[in-house]
Amino acid sequence: FAVARGNGSVFWIIRASHQNRRSVITLGRWPEIKAETARELAPSVKLLIRQGFSDDAIKNAIAQTFDPRRLLFLVEGRKVNEAGQTPSFEMVARDWYDNYLKEGLSEGTYKQQVIQQLSDHVFPLLGNRPIDQIKRREIINCLRDVWLTKKPTGTKIRGNIERIFEFATDNEWCENNPTPPARSMPKSTHQVQHFKSLPYEGIPKLWTWLHERPRIGPQTQVGLALAILLGKRTSEIRKMRWSDIDFEKAIWITPAEHMKKRKPHRQPLSRQAIERLEYISQLTGNQEFVLSNANGKIMSENAMLYALKRFGDYTTHGLRASLSSWCAENGVSKAVSDHIKAHQPKYLDAAYDRVDLLADRRAVLQKWADYVTET
Repeated sequence: FAVARGNGSVFWIIRASHQNRRSVITLGRWPEIKAETARELAPSVKLLIRQGFSDDAIKNAIAQTFDPRRLLFLVEGRKVNEAGQTPSFEMVARDWYDNYLKEGLSEGTYKQQVIQQLSDHVFPLLGNRPIDQIKRREIINCLRDVWLTKKPTGTKIRGNIERIFEFATDNEWCENNPTPPARSMPKSTHQVQHFKSLPYEGIPKLWTWLHERPRIGPQTQVGLALAILLGKRTSEIRKMRWSDIDFEKAIWITPAEHMKKRKPHRQPLSRQAIERLEYISQLTGNQEFVLSNANGKIMSENAMLYALKRFGDYTTHGLRASLSSWCAENGVSKAVSDHIKAHQPKYLDAAYDRVDLLADRRAVLQKWADYVTET
């Protein structure tokens, strides 16, 4: 319940008794702590009091999190660790996911896939095992089926298991990381299925087709045009805001929260890209999003894909591969090509990766736009 102090401050406080011990736990001050948050925390705090945990232990945990499940983990996990034991693999994995992975990735399908893949392929076999007792052979056996039948998925899961054990090692729940390296996994015959891409020689034909199709809506048309010209992911193009575009400098700055790796990205805009934006501004210039629909909301996730399918059996993601192929054929360095696609390749060291090669990318994308649009 809420308690008002003489100075006008209001605090959320929980009072409970257990075995002749009276506990008073302050959750925080209103309005920093909303009523909804206080209501969600209350059952977990009362449970910890009934379990006999000290007020100090509970207060220290509240200072770190307002998430009820995380709160239980912090208090109960500390007790387990002090007893010379460790939490289960699933317990550690969910804590890593909730408080580390989610901070490093933007909202989207990939983030949801991480915990779903662990739930499908790892938790059933290793979830209840104490994390300090899991051996390398157990991990290999756990991943064998998915590694042999769906190697890309198996590769992602193996990498996340490795990160979970690194997290556990940092917290002294285990002494070493038993995750097997990829070279120790069974040999797979799985063939990687790439996104279907149009050879770059066919992109000018696609451009002409796109602008001669009266039944394609203007937002979809401009969205596909920008995907072709810029090599950006359609998820980023759909979320483009007018406030992110500097027409004078011909640049589009994608905020960190909309990027896969949570880093802002400066995107140079070719003359043709500016023309497409000026055209669509007549329809959506008073809206928040460049490609907003009649209701001011972001365009449908699959609108551009469905339109492209009318041209041929290709994917919007494959348009990025078309640009990459053109770059390779025209002597563009791999560093510039990867920066155009906002990739963070392993061959670049951290210092070099901080240089975004804006001028080089601008020159390349203008040449690409001229190639695509020449008749």
